[in-house]
Amino acid sequence: MTILIVSDSHGRSERLARLFELHKNADALIFLGDGLSDLNRADAENYGFTVFSVRGNCDGLGGSLLSLKSKDELCFNFEGFSFLAMHGHTKGVKSSLASAISSADKCGADVLLFGHTHEPRLTYLPEGEYNLSKPLYLFNPGSLASYSYGLCEIRGGQILFSHGEIY
Repeated sequence: MTILIVSDSHGRSERLARLFELHKNADALIFLGDGLSDLNRADAENYGFTVFSVRGNCDGLGGSLLSLKSKDELCFNFEGFSFLAMHGHTKGVKSSLASAISSADKCGADVLLFGHTHEPRLTYLPEGEYNLSKPLYLFNPGSLASYSYGLCEIRGGQILFSHGEIY
């Protein structure tokens, strides 16, 4: 399974469209906020992606239907891995990840996906760190407005994350 992970497009719907074309064989798209109107314009569902999206601090300003329907956090599963997706602004991820990590632990997540900081990140936290009940991956795809996005591959019970750039 291939999952495309995007955040913070901030008006760059043409980059989303190029990204969708580049990764048209992806199985799912997770959009982590701040550009839900871009997601609407780029028409992700025409590519056959299963789409999950959360609202960012800059979403909802235009009142798009997607912004109104999206939540601040979303828990879901892919092939045996549990994910918590959030933009991160409600958890203060620019100053500390503790609150977001605590939410991921409460949700039973194996993976915490977040945006908002515009900085690509991949961190593995072992069980016990931050009082975690099990290990946790932290992944931020960076900002599509700054050309960065993420990919997650799940194969044979293994999970692999990577960052990419699109211009």
